[in-house]
Amino acid sequence: MRKALFLDRDGVLDDLALHEDTSGWEAPRHAGEVHLRPGVREALQQAADDGWLIFVVSNQPDAAKGKVTQADLDAVHERLLQLLDGAPIKEFFYCFHRAEDRCECRKPGTQSVLTAATKYNVDLAQSWFVGDVDADIECGLRAGTHTALLEYEHSSDKRGNQRADLVCRDLGHVVRILTARKSDDGSETED
Repeated sequence: MRKALFLDRDGVLDDLALHEDTSGWEAPRHAGEVHLRPGVREALQQAADDGWLIFVVSNQPDAAKGKVTQADLDAVHERLLQLLDGAPIKEFFYCFHRAEDRCECRKPGTQSVLTAATKYNVDLAQSWFVGDVDADIECGLRAGTHTALLEYEHSSDKRGNQRADLVCRDLGHVVRILTARKSDDGSETED
């Protein structure tokens, strides 16, 4: 079985965007609002080189909420792929539903994580969920992964009720900690 990193998208891979209609920091709604967080490509490559499968698990309800079209969300995803420039992400799992739809693919629901684990033979007990909000941490805990919370400044109002195994500055920080946990013979060291 393989180990995996399950990553939230906005606030982990890319920056949130300030939207005037809500006066809040939220997921990018248009391709021009997509900006990678510093060091993301390098962190993804380092993780892949260390044997991690990488998945993105993200709630993207803005089309269902009538804020944008599905074509806008598709353009955001395409722009992210351009900026990632071939980064080793195995698969993206997006939930386009609203919270009130009560689906299992919307975090903190675990459907996407469990689907990836089955499809790619992932050992969830050796895997990590990395996110910047409580729903990410809860999803990882419910799925049986370790969890890492990123202290992204624009999502601080959406965290504080879940306790993560690690609290880090950014994705690069998480990857450096995980890769440093290997002993000289290549086996994982204890937490």
